Formats: sequence, C-alpha cells, structure tokens
Amino acid sequence: MGLFDNIGAALGKGGAFSGFVTGALARQLPAKLAAALAASPYGDAEGLLERFREAGFEAEVASWLGSGENLPITTEEVMEVIDPMTMTDLAGALGVPPSMLPGLIAQYLPMVVDKMSPDGRLVPPA
Repeated sequence: MGLFDNIGAALGKGGAFSGFVTGALARQLPAKLAAALAASPYGDAEGLLERFREAGFEAEVASWLGSGENLPITTEEVMEVIDPMTMTDLAGALGVPPSMLPGLIAQYLPMVVDKMSPDGRLVPPA
C-alpha cells in the first residue's frame, strides 16, 4: 500500500472531516493526490515535506518520519507553508473546498507520513 492509499484509507475512517469524505472520495483520493502534488510546485510527497522543512518545521517532519510521537501541526501552520494559490489548486484537484484542505492536511499528514516511513525515510507510493 502506497502513501496515497493510506491517506485515502485514513480519510475514510472517522475524524472531524469523515462526514464530508465519502467512501467514493476516499477511494479516488490516492490517485487524485498524487496527480495534484505532481502538478504542484512540490512535485510529490517528499517535495511537500521539504517545503515544511524550509518553512521551519524540521522538528515536526523529523517526528513524523521517526519512530517516536508525531508532533502536531495546526491548520494555521499549514496555511503558512502552502501558499493560497497552491492550496486552491490542490483543493480543486482533490475535489474538496479550499477552506477544508488545510485542516485535512493538519489532521492526516503527520499520521500518514509516520505510517509510510518505517525506516525513517518516506516510502514512495507503489
């Protein structure tokens, strides 16, 4: 199971946004997210993590990749890292309202990165 499969699975199982993210969206999310990141300035999930590092969230990213507890990131911090135009483009590609995407990223990115980095390195999607 690749990184984006885990995001789809996570979004389909509870959480604050589960009422919005239906089973159909959860099944489509991995391919949509991969395509959205590929078309973004980040290129892929590793590029997105690099952007978080550049914005001063090295400790958070390291915690997600490491074996310890994941440090949280807030919706506001996500909005500091990802510029509004890119956020709008990503939201459009994913089919979610732009106002919801920062919260989704804040809620799920730490968990997904943690699950997809068993050896401290991000495993590329299959």
